[in-house]
Amino acid sequence: MQNKDTGEEVVSLAPTKAFFVNMLTKDIELEDAVLDLLDNCVDGALRSAKNPTNPERPYDGYHAQLTFSGTQFSIKDNCGGISNDVRDSAFRLGRPPGDKTDENLPTVGTYGIGMKRAVFKMGYDSRIQSHTDRSGFSVHISREWMTKEDKWEIPVEDFTSQDPPGTSITVKDLRPAVAAAFDGPASFRDSFRSRVSQYYSVLIEKGFEVRIDNKPVPAMPLSLRSADLEAVAESTGIAPYIYESDNDGVRVEVMVGFFAPFDSDPDEDPTAGRAEEAGWTIVCNDRVIVYKDKTILTGWGDGAPNYHPQFRQISGLVTFTSAEPAKLPITTTKRGINAQNPVFLEVRKRMRDGLKVFTSFTNSLKKLDDKQRDDLFRTTAPVEVKILRGNVSKLKPDSWTKERTGTGRIFYPPLPKVVESNSKRMVFSRPEDQVRRVAKFLLGEPDTPPSDTAAAAFDHVLGLAKAKAKK
Repeated sequence: MQNKDTGEEVVSLAPTKAFFVNMLTKDIELEDAVLDLLDNCVDGALRSAKNPTNPERPYDGYHAQLTFSGTQFSIKDNCGGISNDVRDSAFRLGRPPGDKTDENLPTVGTYGIGMKRAVFKMGYDSRIQSHTDRSGFSVHISREWMTKEDKWEIPVEDFTSQDPPGTSITVKDLRPAVAAAFDGPASFRDSFRSRVSQYYSVLIEKGFEVRIDNKPVPAMPLSLRSADLEAVAESTGIAPYIYESDNDGVRVEVMVGFFAPFDSDPDEDPTAGRAEEAGWTIVCNDRVIVYKDKTILTGWGDGAPNYHPQFRQISGLVTFTSAEPAKLPITTTKRGINAQNPVFLEVRKRMRDGLKVFTSFTNSLKKLDDKQRDDLFRTTAPVEVKILRGNVSKLKPDSWTKERTGTGRIFYPPLPKVVESNSKRMVFSRPEDQVRRVAKFLLGEPDTPPSDTAAAAFDHVLGLAKAKAKK
């Protein structure tokens, strides 16, 4: 083929549209694609509320409404809309050079592909309508556009609305797999609701409302057991390990500790069924990126012990905040950590340190009887992380240890010294019918808890042994 301007023979390196669309959407899960659209709503709220009246709840009044069915998907927000000034860059497949749309805003958008990738992932017919208090537009991406190789531009129409400024996206002509997921027996909306509750917990606590089929999604805030921090710093007590740093435009906070009282017997522990609450949660600019991770990614098995049921009451939170999202350790899907990011590599060392503090302490706690452990945790209470932050600000400067290298500081909780009990724990298993038979024989009630049955059996045999010794 010939170059129209120079007349020289050339070959084209332009991608086919089908290849481009398929490759763009191949490596992102459907849930992550929809979450990308939610992230855009939050970014809009950030642009609209740069100086919130209540810094603790900067997203108050902003919401996004999502609906799913086997024929279409829609998301609508009241987060300010897309202005004509940035409309063209919003629809480019990638950020144009020098684009400064969200400069100095703590967003997570870096690559400029989230909205387009999401609608391509879901279907072949999309309509995006957006309006600010000054202007509005509507764009229709049709199946024809998706399949026509020489057509990359899309017509833009003026759009007006009486609703508060915001954006709505409707996707029809769904891909078959997407239609089945949205309308199948194991409904996508149920699992998605749970994920939003987890991954948007910080944002929801800060006032942002997510509605799925008109039902608000609740937050799942993280809590850690802690005694009074100031009292712990002056003597001893159970409190979280805390690390703080502010370097090269990225503020980091690490908190790790017990989210429930320790118990060494998973069969008897009422928190045993909550083992999924253990592990690390990582937040970047208010978005949860990793939730309750127990793998080598977050230090387990690399400088700290591998995760084990003994550690099922240990939980931690890492928070990264920056007005330069390119410095955050996130992948293009915004739901994964770039493990080679230099900021993350440094913070991961502190995560391992914090883990080792509490995994080692559990070895000491195993040596205590139930009463001694109860006494240690009686002075603690579940404290939500947002409240812990306020308590941390009250710690005296000499409560902190400065990093030998770096700019951070660490609060090492002076955990109680453990004096080993002379009691010994006995753990064994027997068939359920036999346990119930012994419980009925000794206590008259077959449904007696196994621990009480075992204690009664031991006391019964101990009594027989003492009686025999007196003869």
